[in-house]
Amino acid sequence: MALLTPRLVRAQGPGEPWTFYLIPYPLYNSLEGLSLNLAGGWFQPAPAGPIPVGLAIEPNASLATSGSRTFSLTWENSGRIPGWRLLAIAGYEDLERAPYFGLGNGSVVNDSLESAYGERHYYRYELERTSGIVAIQRRIAGPLRADAGVQWRHYHLEPLGGAPTALGADLARGVTTDTGSYTSMELHGALIFDTRDEEASPSRGLFVAVMVARALKGPGDFDYIRWGADARQFIPLASDSTVVLAFRQSVEIAHGTLPFCIAFERMTIWKPDDGFGGETTLRQNLPGRWLGPNNALGSVDLRYRYWDAAVGLTPIRLWLVAHADAGRVWEQDERFRWSGLHSGYGGGAIAQVGRESFFGVEIGYSPDAHFQFSTTVTLGY
Repeated sequence: MALLTPRLVRAQGPGEPWTFYLIPYPLYNSLEGLSLNLAGGWFQPAPAGPIPVGLAIEPNASLATSGSRTFSLTWENSGRIPGWRLLAIAGYEDLERAPYFGLGNGSVVNDSLESAYGERHYYRYELERTSGIVAIQRRIAGPLRADAGVQWRHYHLEPLGGAPTALGADLARGVTTDTGSYTSMELHGALIFDTRDEEASPSRGLFVAVMVARALKGPGDFDYIRWGADARQFIPLASDSTVVLAFRQSVEIAHGTLPFCIAFERMTIWKPDDGFGGETTLRQNLPGRWLGPNNALGSVDLRYRYWDAAVGLTPIRLWLVAHADAGRVWEQDERFRWSGLHSGYGGGAIAQVGRESFFGVEIGYSPDAHFQFSTTVTLGY
């Protein structure tokens, strides 16, 4: 067993033996509280270049103090077949504290001292989600790639028992009718332009993705289409690339019947992501704080590679980061407006082990959640 040594930087041939790793690590956020996560599996490193993963089989599990528990099994081949990338994920999540703060950009969190229910349980609901995801990418020419995939998911969602909740109140008023069990079958495709020198911790380059996702009525219970665009720029401010300025802009637009449990899910070209608010979108806002079928986001990061060394063949870096984010959600019968933007500001220190593994702490401020402390397993998107 190789502890804390995933994603070795050296290139290996397909006949090389597999490497096994196992990493237990804690995470904390104000939604789930403290959780214990276990990441591990078997991998072969990618050849030299920006792709961090060669071939990997990775089971992962987590257990939170809220009672939430998750399990997933991921198979990924991104660096072993020239020009191709393949992904398959099977997973189960029982989220005892999934976020529901209400629908729309103007949802308000009450003062917990003025509410008879407090906010810990009032703005939560129970979500069970079983997933099967398959995706494939093909290089067309140079930095241009095409992506296609299918996602099947079964959902069961219901208000928490006991005290009243925000979801229970909205169900009673008819604001939403989304409760019970549903199945979704979604096809997606994308065109990608990518010149980044590294995918996980880039110092220079441009990434642009244009995405579309279509839900199939019949195999699933929903009929909708979603469009997305994501652009990221990375500009080195020092000749040795130790200081990097990073920008991100994204937008997602939906048409059709989109239940809130799917509006909660981000459009991505590879592995799934959740929530508008939290470490991959509006940092220093509560995870999943803003919920709507359409959203837009803008971010700027300043990253300083403070320390860069190696233990054996494994690179280890320490990044110091500062960031600012702004964005909003809006309903299908609305138009985007520059007013009502939500924001978050913060910084922290993030350790990078190998080419893809991160763990760090951040502290910051947002006008909605005020001062926030959180852990993170990404350098930022």
